[in-house]
Amino acid sequence: MWLWGARLCKEAWSPRATPLGNYRQHISFAAALGCLYAWATYVFAGVHWLYGSVAALLATLSGLLPDLDSQTGFGMKGFTGILGVLVALIVWQKMGNFNPEPAFEFHLWAVIAAFVMVRHGLRRVVGRLTVHRGMCHSMPTCAVWGAIAYLYYPTDQHMLRIVMAVAVMTGYFSHLLLDEICSVDLKGARVNKAFGTALKFWAPSPWSTIATYLLLSYLTWRIIQVWPDGPLILTPPTPPKIPITLPENLRIAIPGSEFDR
Repeated sequence: MWLWGARLCKEAWSPRATPLGNYRQHISFAAALGCLYAWATYVFAGVHWLYGSVAALLATLSGLLPDLDSQTGFGMKGFTGILGVLVALIVWQKMGNFNPEPAFEFHLWAVIAAFVMVRHGLRRVVGRLTVHRGMCHSMPTCAVWGAIAYLYYPTDQHMLRIVMAVAVMTGYFSHLLLDEICSVDLKGARVNKAFGTALKFWAPSPWSTIATYLLLSYLTWRIIQVWPDGPLILTPPTPPKIPITLPENLRIAIPGSEFDR
């Protein structure tokens, strides 16, 4: 994987180089780490393959999250569109838990509003409040997105929330790591001017640094409030209910034998 990552970075130092760490490189690297993470959760933690596939998807999408502070790029437009759809689905499911359940028309407008806010509002708001390669490219912000994933992933299963939060942080960290890898040219023994601007814990602006740590502190406090009592038990999440069942009296005929399902 390191050799593959090095090949991705060669073009950053070529005379006809594309922008350092473009969205295709980031999404490819995040997808590779996301699939590796999903496989590891299945093998070592017994996480169901359906949960693993969602974790890989979240890791892949999170590989583009640090570039929310960028106002340009086709990749970010597509990313915010996908993120808007995911948020809209979560809103729809959350509203189904209300008592009494709102009317279908209210569901519809709430979903549309959620999509528009994420698709057209999130990137613009973040872009106005931040500068490129500021605190959005930092380890504290990586933890912020992990905390958000833990708090708002639509499930009551504690371990499943942890799995998804780590997936988001894995994808986010992959973006920062690839930026730093691409900033170093070992063959030419030189360092790109962008080196050190990704894997950092503070930014030149003290206000953005303080704001990020205040947000992280608040989210940490929220997690403490909902964290289950007692020691952490690493048991696999309950397998999901997949709505694909065979009729009770279905008879499957196989040459030479007969089985009832």
